[in-house]
Amino acid sequence: SRGRGRLRAISEDYKSVIIPVAGNIACSYNVCNIGYVVQLIRLEHPTPRWAAPAFASSCLFGAVVGQLLLGWAGDRFGRRNAMMVSMILVVVGALGSALLTTGYGNWVWQTLTMWRFILGIGVGGTYPLSAVFAGEMVDDRGLGRTARVSMTIAVQIVGNILAPLLLFLVLLCLGTKKVTEEPWATEVGWRFLLGVGALPALLALRELFSATESHEYLMAKACGNRGRLQDVMNALKEEKYQKRLLGAAGGWFCFDLAFFGMVIFLPHVVHDLVDRDDEAYGYLLVTSAITTLINLVALPAAILSLRLVADDSLGRKNLQAVSFLLISAAYLILCIFFNTLRSMGAAAAVIALFGLLFFALNFGAGMTTYMLPQESFPAEIRSSLNGIAAASGKVGAMLGAAFFAPSARIFGLGWTFGACAFVAAGGLVLTLLVVPDMRKEDDGNGSNVSQAPDVQRRL
Repeated sequence: SRGRGRLRAISEDYKSVIIPVAGNIACSYNVCNIGYVVQLIRLEHPTPRWAAPAFASSCLFGAVVGQLLLGWAGDRFGRRNAMMVSMILVVVGALGSALLTTGYGNWVWQTLTMWRFILGIGVGGTYPLSAVFAGEMVDDRGLGRTARVSMTIAVQIVGNILAPLLLFLVLLCLGTKKVTEEPWATEVGWRFLLGVGALPALLALRELFSATESHEYLMAKACGNRGRLQDVMNALKEEKYQKRLLGAAGGWFCFDLAFFGMVIFLPHVVHDLVDRDDEAYGYLLVTSAITTLINLVALPAAILSLRLVADDSLGRKNLQAVSFLLISAAYLILCIFFNTLRSMGAAAAVIALFGLLFFALNFGAGMTTYMLPQESFPAEIRSSLNGIAAASGKVGAMLGAAFFAPSARIFGLGWTFGACAFVAAGGLVLTLLVVPDMRKEDDGNGSNVSQAPDVQRRL
């Protein structure tokens, strides 16, 4: 009996990590693969100006919807059930875009935009639900809420790296000449890149079928919580929760606005840098290799962030402030030097600056904006308010994806980088003024997060 109990504990310990890990890899890959997919599709189909921004933004718009609806569903119907719906939508959206897209030209872009919206709803739901799921599950090793949540968000970098790496492997396996000149190879390439996004979601879904519900959700439900919207509204009447939501949502908005425009359009920026005559052949392999190397810079940034979060001497608030300062400085350096270096043909120097930028983007704020909402609110409203904060972030991401390319075309990349520096500076100010230092209000395991007033009255 004791042995069976131990095996069950180990199993749940595994699920408390692998489910949100697989879900977050699915999210990051499916959001970041779009720039690389567009590079291939435009070789086969005419690409009107609206296509790339609409294709990129549709997933992010769906994410806003998913974060609000499925975030609330996590409080109303349970974390596990809502997470299953999210993963199913990710699988349907990824496989639908890969296997059920037909036609030519505008029809292809319109169909892909529809599938990406469906995919986005699932991606959006995963953000708040994976954070809450990881934070609330009991693990036999006693990792604690902070360690579990920080680990699950850190692995998003795997998805970011996989997007250019898989394009690189596709070009190696099929041959760059075939992919750029033969329609069947081009189509195999972009359909593969879209379809593989379903695999981590399928892994998470498989584990969810045998996972148990969050113990904190069950406790809140036992106390009479029904996940009503009225409970959320009642909690937000408290100034403490209003301020925490403003800090969590505002910081996430500024970070995603500065992050996603650059991340999604990085392959196009690098392609323009190394293939100024837009010859495609021969350069597509080079650009995919360069973007993979730039994304690999995120690994030491994530490891350092994990170390600082685990040590907690700096605190999530201060770590986020330092991160926004570094992001703003990196964008400002690009704003000042990008056009000069590009005109000099100093591609290596520009790529080095992109590496510096990606270190800053993946250090600190990418982790803390994900962590703060799940540790700032009580269990009975945690998923809903986490979803609101995450939706604010994806509104920023949607704006970044929609306006990065037009801004670069109209004002130039230098001024666009300057605008991103200004946004990051805004995130720094907001963090310093509004975000609470959770070390003074929580013990790192979430046990000091008080219950919302309505639940306190029922108790």
